[in-house]
Amino acid sequence: MPVNYMTRKSHERLIQEARRLKEKELPRVSREKLEAAAQGDLRENAGYDAAKERLNLINARIAQIAEQLTGVQFIEDLRISGEAVSIGTRITVRDLDTGEEIEYNILGPADADLSQNVISYLSPLGKGMIAKRVDQEFSIVTPGGARRFRLLTVAPYR
Repeated sequence: MPVNYMTRKSHERLIQEARRLKEKELPRVSREKLEAAAQGDLRENAGYDAAKERLNLINARIAQIAEQLTGVQFIEDLRISGEAVSIGTRITVRDLDTGEEIEYNILGPADADLSQNVISYLSPLGKGMIAKRVDQEFSIVTPGGARRFRLLTVAPYR
């Protein structure tokens, strides 16, 4: 079984999202589907089709969350040395093309939020930084093009 690395905060967020979908959204959209079905001919019933599609999307998201919640390893429980970039580290890099210093947290896919500089260790950027050490210069090919960095600091995420 694959390990799903995530923080406790993301674990709780996913549990709450699944609960909301099961307890609120599914019943609400099921009622909408029944109400639309009561209006008659289902072959040309846009309300029925829309509710049916929403139910499929909700059920797919519930299944996706269930998969994410299997085999969970909490990042906070990992032993992180801080000697090299790994999952569960907070790093500072200098973009060698712009001179900008950027801090990233390298966490799991469920935690990723680029707007907060939290990246997944599975992302192109995350993969390219894994195992790098302080003062090491490296290039990473991302969907937006090649980027060059120097690693300035590595510390355990907390």
